[in-house]
Amino acid sequence: MLDFIPKRYVFSIVGLAATTLSVALQTNLSIAIVYMVKNTKDDAATESFSECGLQHEVAFNKTEIPQVTTGEFDWTPDMQGIALGAQYLGLAVGYIPGGRLSEVYGGKVTMISTLLMASVLTALLPLMAHWSIYAFIVCRFLIGMGTSPVFPALVYMISLWIPESEQIFISSFILAGYGTGAFVSYVTAGALCASDFMGGWPSVFYLGAFSGLIWCVWCFFTAYDSPSLHPLIKSEELTLITKNTSPQVEQITSIPWKAIATSVPFWALAAGFLGQCWILSFFVTSVALYMGTILNLGSVQNGLLSCLPNLLRAICACIVGILIDYIRSKREIPIVYIRKGATLANSLAACVGFVGILFAGCNVTFSTIAFITAGIFSDFYIFGVSLVPIDMAPNIAGTLSGILCFLSSVPYFLLPGMIGYLTKDEQSIAQWSYVYYFTIGLVIVTTIIYLLFGTSEIQQWGTDPEESKQTIQDTDEKSKEFVKTEISVISDELVRGIRYTQQRRFS
Repeated sequence: MLDFIPKRYVFSIVGLAATTLSVALQTNLSIAIVYMVKNTKDDAATESFSECGLQHEVAFNKTEIPQVTTGEFDWTPDMQGIALGAQYLGLAVGYIPGGRLSEVYGGKVTMISTLLMASVLTALLPLMAHWSIYAFIVCRFLIGMGTSPVFPALVYMISLWIPESEQIFISSFILAGYGTGAFVSYVTAGALCASDFMGGWPSVFYLGAFSGLIWCVWCFFTAYDSPSLHPLIKSEELTLITKNTSPQVEQITSIPWKAIATSVPFWALAAGFLGQCWILSFFVTSVALYMGTILNLGSVQNGLLSCLPNLLRAICACIVGILIDYIRSKREIPIVYIRKGATLANSLAACVGFVGILFAGCNVTFSTIAFITAGIFSDFYIFGVSLVPIDMAPNIAGTLSGILCFLSSVPYFLLPGMIGYLTKDEQSIAQWSYVYYFTIGLVIVTTIIYLLFGTSEIQQWGTDPEESKQTIQDTDEKSKEFVKTEISVISDELVRGIRYTQQRRFS
């Protein structure tokens, strides 16, 4: 049944579901916590007297909403923040081990085991919340660890499953779940919390856990670590994949950490990855905050407008991915041009959009358009910097992707902290402008570094550990020769300068 469907497309659908589930399990608390925590206040307290005034909700008065009490947990704002941020710490801790596990034991086993853990823990969240806020936070941390291997594992599996001629679109399709997952999570969580189904907010976690269990069973029976292991793949498809994927040598049992740490292309890639993920982190952590505290949008409108860039960026990446694959089928384009072009396009759009936000002021329509402009190409990072590990180091693409994801987790901590510090005394466009200026500057610098020093050429340390050792030795020797040459040239120039000065003095 359905044997006519190419198995790489089956893998793509399973991968899309994995990314969507991963993000949904990470973000469901953002909405649910509003209904979980006690929040007793009247309308007078909720009005914001910022420079933009209150949008849409100003017509309500005290007689219409005399007093609203929601939630059952008396958690302080600090504890709420820790609960929301615990998952990001778990993500940072789990990225590198997750990538390495996918190389050693296979992406399928790694994702099933870790997402199964995350799903079970998600089901326990309501119980943990009633028991102890600290137990709840620990669960959120472990859920972050459980969802972290998905990205590096899929990057590694894409290098095995997807031919280069289809890699741009299919990778965009698979990893688009990081955009659509947030959209689905916000919409479903809001609807479930507002209902009486299974007690309201607990249903968010129960449904997420159930979805995770279903995915694990589905993946177990339909996904395989590589095409050669699939029992039902047709020989034509297997040949197509084998001839058009990155070369795979023997498994690297020892990661060449020194070679990676001394590699200029790696650090250039890390800089580019940081800049692209800073843009993404802004839309994950800060758009709703800006719309709520500065533009003073109502909760419903804020939620819808905040989700819009996430959905549009995923759709845009898939459409552009199809066009790029089509163009590459007609003419040969070096993959490095695709990687750097996608990175440059995203950076330019983001900078233009962030400048537009500053000029939009309190205009909600213009601000929304500017946010969409800034984020419309955000998922270009998928076929930009995200897939460079496949180009540079196909045999350790999972580990390399995990390292980059670990580095890219910095914005998810730093950006909210910076916003909190800058706006703790004054919620204004002027204070937020410093956030946008810093973001624009960071994106420009990191993009230039990647464009100048980044590459998609295969690195010796990414294919064979013995070659990586030789690479380090060759690099050291070349560095010594370079230094000797430079010293010799400088010495010669100094001697010539001294002689010329003496001749001028005596003449």
